[in-house]
Amino acid sequence: MVTETDSDIRGTVEEAWYAALGAQAAGGEGNFFALGGTSLSAVEFMTRVESRLEIDFPLELLFRRRALSEIIDECTCRYRDLHSRRGSSS
Repeated sequence: MVTETDSDIRGTVEEAWYAALGAQAAGGEGNFFALGGTSLSAVEFMTRVESRLEIDFPLELLFRRRALSEIIDECTCRYRDLHSRRGSSS
């Protein structure tokens, strides 16, 4: 089983954030939608994070967890939870 480190998770989420938002998201501070995100870019961001980290990333997270740092924290928790459950079921 391959597990990501916190910095790997951060890098994955940041990469998806900047791919979805472009240069206007430099610094990662602020709300996804206030930084120019659209419903289409939100789905692209969500899909990229889900596929790379193999976690559930409901679109509502972009509304509840607005700043990049909050989204990274949430993704890290979801990743750890998923992999701790997988490890205990083997």
